[in-house]
Amino acid sequence: MIEVTFNGVELTQYITVLDGFTLWGGADFDPQYTENSILDGSEFSYMRKKHKTIPVPFYVEYESSLGYDYLQQVLNVKEPKELTFNIYPNRVFYAVPSGDLDFDEVRLNGKGTITFIAVDGLAHSKVPRTFEFTKNDFGALEAEIENNGSEEVAVSYEIKLKKESGYLAIIHPKGVMQYGKYDEADGYMDRKNVTLVSNQKGDFANWTDGTVNYENTQKIITTKMTADTSYGGRLGLLPSSFTTSGTSGAYQYGAIKEYTLSNPVSQWYIWARAWFETGLNGQTGAWCLTVLDENNHLIAGMAIEKDDTVGNTANVRFLMGDGSGGSRTVRTISFTPSAWLLPNPYGSGGRDKNANMFDLVKEKDRVQFFWYGGYYPYYDSRLTNVKAKKIQFFVGQYAGRNTTDRKVTHHYLNDFKFQELHVDYWKDVPNRYPSGSIITIDGETGEFRVNNQIKLDDEVLGTKIFKAPPGKTKIQLNISSFAEIESATATIEEVYI
Repeated sequence: MIEVTFNGVELTQYITVLDGFTLWGGADFDPQYTENSILDGSEFSYMRKKHKTIPVPFYVEYESSLGYDYLQQVLNVKEPKELTFNIYPNRVFYAVPSGDLDFDEVRLNGKGTITFIAVDGLAHSKVPRTFEFTKNDFGALEAEIENNGSEEVAVSYEIKLKKESGYLAIIHPKGVMQYGKYDEADGYMDRKNVTLVSNQKGDFANWTDGTVNYENTQKIITTKMTADTSYGGRLGLLPSSFTTSGTSGAYQYGAIKEYTLSNPVSQWYIWARAWFETGLNGQTGAWCLTVLDENNHLIAGMAIEKDDTVGNTANVRFLMGDGSGGSRTVRTISFTPSAWLLPNPYGSGGRDKNANMFDLVKEKDRVQFFWYGGYYPYYDSRLTNVKAKKIQFFVGQYAGRNTTDRKVTHHYLNDFKFQELHVDYWKDVPNRYPSGSIITIDGETGEFRVNNQIKLDDEVLGTKIFKAPPGKTKIQLNISSFAEIESATATIEEVYI
């Protein structure tokens, strides 16, 4: 007995499939050609395949109209849904019903036909196939993809690095997919990055309470913040009540923590995690991380601020010094500070999915900011030799606003790291794909991720995404000469016309 399931419901509890049903009708080939008014024959243009039509002839004995109603309820869909048959247990069509039942009824019994349309014209395998890369006789990492389907399919990859790499390439019969930098070195007598400050799991005991917000002195310090280990650690806890008024011209009120470097540094890198999330519309609040020079003048920083007292719109602001001790905003990005990852990488969703990290870099006259997988560089020749001396982190509320239900619910910093860049001495150069990294390439979208973080700029110009044709195809994986793979796989989901 043939069993038919559509949109998760077994249709054969309502109908019986009749003889004559087949899934072997083949593809609906539709060659395209141009007629020639003078020469014999036609000129071939290209070949295409139309959608797949799957008629299901059936017999039914209804006891009442309820059986008919149930069947119609199942068939009433707004978009393609899964259609499966027990005679093809590992294949699925994504289909919609078309037309009526063409029902020939006598006393609630009768025969009819349900016509399904698989819009893409394909049956999809329900079981992905994974192929491992192993070393061939020449020492190259190679995988042989066997596509037993009847159409070419996208190939997705997962590479786990045992030792860091600066480059990755997939070599296939039609070209190369390249990422990173081919000639990125592992190490030599040059410069390295040295971690000067590192705070994880809410341990910010080496930071002290500040009294002045040097980025903007209209941000008045009227309280103190603390840290704890909740949610993996967080700095920025404020008391339930603190002063938000009383100073003429004040912009915001709150608390500040700071760390003073033993030795000033001119080139530096920050990597950290942010959490900025509202619990109610109309909440307001401020979060600001800044780096100051030896004169307590702003070099660069990032602020997350919400002054929307009605809705739920906040702004990420990239800050740079103005050369006179003040602050200027070089870019503003509006977003919704909700708990969900899609609109807010710095909400609970981003934290839960390990996607709430950001970085900030200063090299010579360049300051580079990060937002949602993209990098934003800015240049100012006045910064070339300016040295960082102090780091400040401010959280607070806007002037005149209450600090109970009107203050942003979450405004924290965690997993903070500050590095000095390009320190002269011999050591391994930190490569763009560190040891232990998991690199994934989505074959459908071409999206390249490292440890779940999108790397938009890593794809090398000319990269050609590979689709595996039916049959066997060998592909190779290439990495930096000093790198080492723990494991690497290529995965396909076969399709059938």
